[in-house]
Amino acid sequence: MYRLRSGSWAPSALRVPPASMLAALASSVGIAIVAALQYAVLARFGGFAQAGAAIPVSAPPVAPLWPVFGAMVVGGAAQAVLYRQLLPQRYRTPRNGTLAALWLACTFVPVGGGLVVLASCAWAACWPAKQGDDAYADVPLPEFVTYLVSRVSHGGGARLQARLVNTRVAASDRLSALVAIQSMPTRTTGTLLRDLLADPLEDVRLIAYGTLDRAENEIAQNIFHAQQTLDAAHDDATRQATHRRLAELYFELVYQNLVLGAVHGHTREQADRHAQAALAIDEGDAAMWLVRGRLALATGHADAAMQYMSRALEWGFPRERLVPWLAEAAFLRGEYSRTAELLASLGNAAALPVLNPVVSYWSS
Repeated sequence: MYRLRSGSWAPSALRVPPASMLAALASSVGIAIVAALQYAVLARFGGFAQAGAAIPVSAPPVAPLWPVFGAMVVGGAAQAVLYRQLLPQRYRTPRNGTLAALWLACTFVPVGGGLVVLASCAWAACWPAKQGDDAYADVPLPEFVTYLVSRVSHGGGARLQARLVNTRVAASDRLSALVAIQSMPTRTTGTLLRDLLADPLEDVRLIAYGTLDRAENEIAQNIFHAQQTLDAAHDDATRQATHRRLAELYFELVYQNLVLGAVHGHTREQADRHAQAALAIDEGDAAMWLVRGRLALATGHADAAMQYMSRALEWGFPRERLVPWLAEAAFLRGEYSRTAELLASLGNAAALPVLNPVVSYWSS
């Protein structure tokens, strides 16, 4: 609603800026003048006036094709400019494309072509098309900004890692962060520590190397002592327990990302070999079946992983702890409905916090 000069009230739909009204009126008059000029040219050169004229009209001195064609082309261009002023603002862009379309319409269908365009715009305004994707638009990918991490009040581990990878942070702050993450699991920090081995700051490189080396040496020492125990074992119970211990230790090297390349493959083979040896003595060791299943998943052998984990379930391994690995194996096998079914069986209460987004995604 808005108030008119006379003091009365009128609906907002009737509010039209005076300048727009004058422009529309001027464009309409211009279109009529151009149309009249085009008709005059057609009457002069096209023979339209001869049929009803009482007095014979002499033939034009030139061939009528070119004057008529020129009148249509020039008149169409003039009408295109004028018709564009009558279009709604959103239909005036792109400018060149709109003018070209109007020029073609007005040239080949004088006057009527522009009216058809205006009628189409009015139709589109009154009965717009319904499109389901109107509410969607392309947006750029978000970019992580490290210098804003200090303002976040949660996720201390993420802030420490952000301070470490940001070389613009003071060296003392980076060293403090590196010392702080030593208490975090190597499984989480292993990749970051390996990246820090190429850090430009020497102290950072030394601490990262020392942390990785200490974690690897600790497991290597346990493997050495377990191997000595296995060599000295004389009964099946000791051998089974030692093979089980060795399988777990080798698997820990793989799980914590402490070995890479060819050493990674060798370590994985050793873990599977000792797990097989432990199962050869005691087939009912459900934990060893799970180790073999997870090793098979690590190599992409989904069928073998599913078989091993099914055996673990048969021998009493808790199902809720096996479900994530069974779901991963089903996903690798392309059984997506089975994956959703397994994850949905966990429920919100049984799922670990890290699995909640996965469960929610596959349950929706």
